Amino acid sequence: MRFALSLVALVALHTAAEAQTVRFELGQRLRAFEVAWDTTTDPAGKKRALKIVEKVTNQFFSFQLGEAGRTLDDARHALTSDKPRTAEQQWADSLYAEPETRLLDAGAKELKVKIQTFYPVKADKPKELAVKLTLGSLPPVTTPIEKLPATVTLKVPAPPGVNVTADLVLTVEALVADKPATVRTIGVSWLTGSSDGFPAAAKLLDAGKEALAKDSLELATLRDRVELLKDLAGGTVFETDYPAAKLFTEAQEMVALGKDKKPFFTADRAGQFWLSVPHEKTRTACRLFVPKGLDAKKPVPLVVALHGAGGSENLFFEGYGAGHIVKLCEQRGWLLVTPRLGLFGSPVPVGPIIDKLADRYPIDPKAVFVVGHSMGAAATIEAVQKYPGQFAAAAALGGGGRVKKETATAFAMLPTVVGVGTADFALAGARALNKSLTDAGAKAVTFKEYDGVEHMVIVREALPDVFAAFDKAAKK
Repeated sequence: MRFALSLVALVALHTAAEAQTVRFELGQRLRAFEVAWDTTTDPAGKKRALKIVEKVTNQFFSFQLGEAGRTLDDARHALTSDKPRTAEQQWADSLYAEPETRLLDAGAKELKVKIQTFYPVKADKPKELAVKLTLGSLPPVTTPIEKLPATVTLKVPAPPGVNVTADLVLTVEALVADKPATVRTIGVSWLTGSSDGFPAAAKLLDAGKEALAKDSLELATLRDRVELLKDLAGGTVFETDYPAAKLFTEAQEMVALGKDKKPFFTADRAGQFWLSVPHEKTRTACRLFVPKGLDAKKPVPLVVALHGAGGSENLFFEGYGAGHIVKLCEQRGWLLVTPRLGLFGSPVPVGPIIDKLADRYPIDPKAVFVVGHSMGAAATIEAVQKYPGQFAAAAALGGGGRVKKETATAFAMLPTVVGVGTADFALAGARALNKSLTDAGAKAVTFKEYDGVEHMVIVREALPDVFAAFDKAAKK
């Protein structure tokens, strides 16, 4: 769901709150499938799952959202079993939890969690169906499910201290006859002063405007981060879990460092970060991976990853094989940045983003790579032509793109991987892209069709080949 369906279309069918919750829940089921896929070594299991998951993309685009969730659950189950899910498994898998808020103020006394089904199950509900909810280290609460939807109230004792910041995990276990059947998690943060419009966040932004340079990564990030925190405080549900307490603490550190004229985003600060990159009169939300042990004087490769439609900067980190690209970059000690594309693939200023990051990180200008999926594949082809000479290699997966005659020379000797599954609806587009590249005189195109693979799985399956091409280019 995170990449296959435009949020605009969702909002047209649902209220905003419903669309956000649906997007998150489908993302959870997609991630569960991807995690299971990534750990499955049985070829027969993967073959069974691929046959089932072929339906998902069409279900997304035809707005059969519950059925899409059912298909993902069926496909995940098929990875380890050649038998259909039992009635008990279907009921357990169909349940999902919706906390009334994901940002608790320190004064909160309770947290209400709504339990409902994401898709209907034709079989009778098991008599011993229950849910077990555990928030952080608090004692678990187990509730029998008599009717749906159901509301479970968790008592939340006031935490010690005045300025409480903590990112917690709400664990949701569906039980059948007291045996765990399905386990999911939802992020819930504890942050003092987050109620009533979150004035602490607004105050922090005012301080940041005074302390931080106008064109800095820190101020651009602070602006978007404060809006994000205020949205979370207002009940907005995003497609991923945001660690609100961590984000707020980082924002405070940005302002404190800014007062001393010191940057927050530096090569010696490793990890994963949400940041916004300013350019011209706007800014682009990105997610960044910085490997450990970077030497500010030793240039390293940078991978730019462009997501598909309906996704965000989080997709390559949490989807596409449960963030497999992050693991590949971590193994190599490479930087990774994922900009947020517009809903319909509006152009992303990849060049300026790279230039801005190069002011803080030791990016090797001769080893900048770009990879995109679906809508992001088209954006990749566009970026190579818009910024000729910027990239050492490129990869377009599960999508097509337009090669313009006047800019086709950008691909002349550029190692370019075009990958698509034989069960992918984008197969014809990828073949057309390959032909247009070779017709335009591209000499280093590698085209591969992955047998039985469809749109959902192509990134995970193709990434090893993509990084083999990147590794080769990095050695030149």
